[in-house]
Amino acid sequence: MCAAPGGKTTAIAILMKDKGEVVALDRSHNKVMDILKLAAEMDLNCIKAYKIDALKSVRKINEETNLGMEDNPNEAAETMAEDSDPCHAAHATIGATATDAGEDSSTTTIVQSDEQKPDSKRYVSKAELRKNLRRMKNGPGRNNYSGGRVEKSKGFLPNSFDRVLLDAPCSALGLRPRLFAGEETLESLKNHATYQRRMFDQAVKLVRPGGVILYSTCTINPGENEALHPKVGGPGIVGSWERSNKTYTEEWLTEQEAELVQRFDPSSSVDTIGFFIAKFEVGQKEG
Repeated sequence: MCAAPGGKTTAIAILMKDKGEVVALDRSHNKVMDILKLAAEMDLNCIKAYKIDALKSVRKINEETNLGMEDNPNEAAETMAEDSDPCHAAHATIGATATDAGEDSSTTTIVQSDEQKPDSKRYVSKAELRKNLRRMKNGPGRNNYSGGRVEKSKGFLPNSFDRVLLDAPCSALGLRPRLFAGEETLESLKNHATYQRRMFDQAVKLVRPGGVILYSTCTINPGENEALHPKVGGPGIVGSWERSNKTYTEEWLTEQEAELVQRFDPSSSVDTIGFFIAKFEVGQKEG
């Protein structure tokens, strides 16, 4: 889950000696293409990559009559997203000039649309205009070459996988260039944790009883690590944290639980970036 750019995916495939099946999921078309490109460069054939939001990775049983692991082949090829189509970018900027796209402007402008009628017009925000101009400047991008399409998945049945690696999107506070960047707030850190917990719920549903979930982040924030209650590194952080106005509380780990996870922290004697790993063995599920 959240597999791009594919380093962990290909590492797993190599450890499996390119046998079995590794399913890599990401919600970005371009990132799925990156995974497939990396797998091809490394001559790995056991990797299948799909475009899907990790929050929607569990297929609802009543969605379709055909509940196989793979989607209908007729629906597998995805039409390129409009926001990644260089042709759309070119059409959207007809009649506009570069001077209209000031970085601080938030007004709208009227530009010629790509309709057949020459007098047809539509409103385009300055933000979209700036985005389109950047696309034109940077070239067509990787989606414009032959075969630049990815398979779009509608999700997988519960208990479909032996193991799941959730490499969760996070605040990245363990990466040295961002340690003191000041880009995160207490509220944004809390929002990361909420998002990660929802992904973890999907992972639990995907793994069969007796299977394994591996959860990892590249942040040192306990709210995104120990607070989810999920020996090379040190033990996890024990205790809890409460906001001064007592509107929010994070429960971290007990002394016993702290020994079950691995925390890699730049403040330790080991010269490393900050990241976190927790391994869960899935027991019998209710219902």
